[in-house]
Amino acid sequence: MRLQLVATDRPVDLIAERIDLALRVRAALTSDAALTMRTLGLSTRILVAAPRFASEIADVEQLTGVPTLSTSDDADDLEWRLEHEEGRSHSVRVTPRMGCADMMAVRHAAIEGLGVAILPDHVCRDALSDGRLVRVLPAWHGLKGIVHLVFTTRRGLPPAVRALIDHLAAGFQKELATKATA
Repeated sequence: MRLQLVATDRPVDLIAERIDLALRVRAALTSDAALTMRTLGLSTRILVAAPRFASEIADVEQLTGVPTLSTSDDADDLEWRLEHEEGRSHSVRVTPRMGCADMMAVRHAAIEGLGVAILPDHVCRDALSDGRLVRVLPAWHGLKGIVHLVFTTRRGLPPAVRALIDHLAAGFQKELATKATA
């Protein structure tokens, strides 16, 4: 088996880019009819920063004036769509200090105090539990996303791809069970 991992925060065309399997998080499940999907669960992006940095932010409007970190390689301004736990929504226009498709690099930059990041909750879990990161404006979060696998076909999948799909699904279910008991 040969594994090549492409980490990107942009839509990919599995067929044109010759990708056997994609792990996606989307607010709604929409896909090409030629693709098969397997839903794994839900993910929520949360606002995080180093403790010394986060204490300076008291209101959602302040996000436009603080350094931010993005999981996009796009160097332009971005719009963060946020939801409040009471159901309100708010869009914030940010110009990221750093953009990188590698979520672990963005998490590390946030830990080092380079700015506020909006990252999936599961990516931040360990850093939140040991205090390297804290939630910024904990009543606010990004849109909830559906975590799912996308692949070209159920029949004719190489055995290694089928094994990887089963492994990822089992691992995600185990993670959900651990999260539920915590």
